[in-house]
Amino acid sequence: MTRERWKDLLEGIGFAAIVASLIFVGIETRNSTKQAALTTQAIEISAYQDLIDNIHEMNVLTLQDPEVAAFMFKVFSTTDELNDLENFRFERAAFQRLRHGDMAFFHYQRGVIDEDRLRSALRIMRLENPRIREFWERHQRNFIPSYRDYINNLLEDHGS
Repeated sequence: MTRERWKDLLEGIGFAAIVASLIFVGIETRNSTKQAALTTQAIEISAYQDLIDNIHEMNVLTLQDPEVAAFMFKVFSTTDELNDLENFRFERAAFQRLRHGDMAFFHYQRGVIDEDRLRSALRIMRLENPRIREFWERHQRNFIPSYRDYINNLLEDHGS
């Protein structure tokens, strides 16, 4: 075999190696893209599950403890005046619900959940309740401006 034929043969082998490596890189890129999509989906599911778990914990406490159930009924279903202890408990519960909403809004801002899921996660806040609305008016400064704006827009949409 002549030197020229060896050169042509080695160039062909080199070309085939380049094509094979490009195919390999393409396959790996596709696999990495699929893995990234699956990771993103897992993060989204986990974030939403955390929100649902938080709602579940708030509801379970009401279901399992008659005293808590009576208190929550008084707060959300009556206009009866709250005593000092009940008002203290209400404020803690209201902050917990609004912080839950803040976390849901954070997930929404980051694109982890869509607006329908955000609004679903916010239902536990009971924004239609006059006590919650009044509490929000007094304490909204404790939250970031974009969350305040979002909640205030929801309140406007539902009539103040």
